[in-house]
Amino acid sequence: MSREKYPRFPLFLSLCGREILIVGAGNIAVRRAGILLPFGCSIRMCAPEREDELKEPLRGWILDGKVRYESRRFEKDVLTGREFLVFAATDESETNAEIVQICRGKGILVNNASDASVCDFFFPSVLRDEEIVIGIAGDGSDHRKVKQIRKKIQDMLKGEKRPK
Repeated sequence: MSREKYPRFPLFLSLCGREILIVGAGNIAVRRAGILLPFGCSIRMCAPEREDELKEPLRGWILDGKVRYESRRFEKDVLTGREFLVFAATDESETNAEIVQICRGKGILVNNASDASVCDFFFPSVLRDEEIVIGIAGDGSDHRKVKQIRKKIQDMLKGEKRPK
C-alpha cells in the first residue's frame, strides 16, 4: 500500500515525560528540539559533533539540562527501547534510512527528515498561542504554502488580541 495515496491524519499526542530521540544536531534537528521542548518531553540528541562545536541555542539547552546530548555517531545501541518517537535528522540519507529500518523493527515511530515517503509521522508547522496549539501540515509538496497559512492564522490570532 502506497503511503502517498492517503492524506495525513492530524493527531495531537501528550508528550509529557516521553522519551524523544533526535539523531543529528544540524538546523532541522535543532528546530525540532526547540518546538518539542515546551511539550514536557525528555529530549535526547545524538550526533558526532563534540559539545563545544555545537551552536546556540542547542548548547544552552544542554547546559540548562533541557536536552541530553551524546557526542557519537549513530549505531544501533543508541536506541534504548524507551523512545516514544525518533527523528532521523542527520545530513546523511543512508544513516537516516538505517535509523528508519531499525526503528521499524523495534516498533518505534520514526520521522526521516530526508525522505517523507518513509515517515511514520509528520512534523507539522506548530503555532502556539496561550492555551491553543495549532498544527498545520500539507502533503509535503508545498512547504511555502503551509508557511503562508501558518502566518495568516498567526496574524488572525494577533488581531483577536487587539483592544476593541
